[in-house]
Amino acid sequence: MRKRSLGVALTALAALTAPAAANVTPPHVMAVLRPCAAAQLRANKSSEDAGMLHRELRIRLTNVSSRACAIDGFPAVRLLDAARHPQIVAESFSREPQLLILAPQQSAMFALRVATGDGTTTYSTVPLLAVIPPGDVKPLYLRIDLPAAPRIDVTAVLKPTAFR
Repeated sequence: MRKRSLGVALTALAALTAPAAANVTPPHVMAVLRPCAAAQLRANKSSEDAGMLHRELRIRLTNVSSRACAIDGFPAVRLLDAARHPQIVAESFSREPQLLILAPQQSAMFALRVATGDGTTTYSTVPLLAVIPPGDVKPLYLRIDLPAAPRIDVTAVLKPTAFR
């Protein structure tokens, strides 16, 4: 279903950027919009809230390349120890994914919720968060101290306004 939504979005994008004269087609109209690769993105913590036995972070993904790209789905998230060994992998996902077209310098966001304890258990802390954008296999790394809790919840990548 996502491939179909990407095709529909590309068709709509081509129609919006097509010139008024039907016999003139600039080369960029037919270009294929690729998924945002980790190399095109910068990840940073946008905000952090703490509540009863959990922490919620909002992670911003910004297109730092000179080309637009598409992002659609859920990021893969891992908490890593100092040697970059995975301690915890996100297993719970929420919110409906949306196909987003990120022009250069535009951003998308997702939320990450980590348990900080169950009231009796104290979890060890890990110093690194690996974020793998949807459609890629290479991670972006963020230095951050998070508890290696048994459960991580992640939302779909959405427009920043979805979190206000």
